[in-house]
Amino acid sequence: MFVARDGGGHAIRTGRAGPAARGLARAAMRLDGPALRDILEMTVADRGVVATWEEVIMPVLIGVGERYAATKRFIEVEHILSRVVTEVLGSVSRPPSSQIPRVLLAAADEEQHTLPLEALAAALAQAGVSSRLLGARVPAQAVADAIARTGPAVLVLWSQLPGSADPAQWALVLASRYRPLLVAAAGPGWLPEQLPDEVTLLGSLAEAVQLVSAVVLPAGRSH
Repeated sequence: MFVARDGGGHAIRTGRAGPAARGLARAAMRLDGPALRDILEMTVADRGVVATWEEVIMPVLIGVGERYAATKRFIEVEHILSRVVTEVLGSVSRPPSSQIPRVLLAAADEEQHTLPLEALAAALAQAGVSSRLLGARVPAQAVADAIARTGPAVLVLWSQLPGSADPAQWALVLASRYRPLLVAAAGPGWLPEQLPDEVTLLGSLAEAVQLVSAVVLPAGRSH
């Protein structure tokens, strides 16, 4: 198992991740924002958002989480890493403004984690798909109102933790006369057996991009 050290005896384990993830972990431990940004920008440019998220960002986030669980420290490391990830994902070129977003992304009610949705929005943009990202802690009524107002073809509702994954949140969405073609749950908070039959549970970021693109893009353009 690879370990990234900051020179001060602290370490973030990054599993079998490659050099970019180990470099990102070292920069995070140093709280080196410019280095974090350089690594992420180069990796996104070279390998794309999906590979950067799954092979570079996630191993480091998991490693930081494990360090926190063991020591109750390194919140500052997670915060600066998350901030730079947000900035880099937000800088990924979006489709032209003339393309009406047909994908609605939101975090479940009481869910504060949004980085995975930010990664999905950026990855969809690289695939030529525009989206609307509502952000954290979106109540079910607000999701339903947004659907009625924008008429999306796809809704993705993210839950990181079981406490935010109340299956009752789906009732308003599924009852809407504007119900999207694809209603999808994403994140480890959702329990598959508690989801309505009409809700699709997404797996990896790559799978999410593929399924969403297949609904939104003309035949032959999704990838």
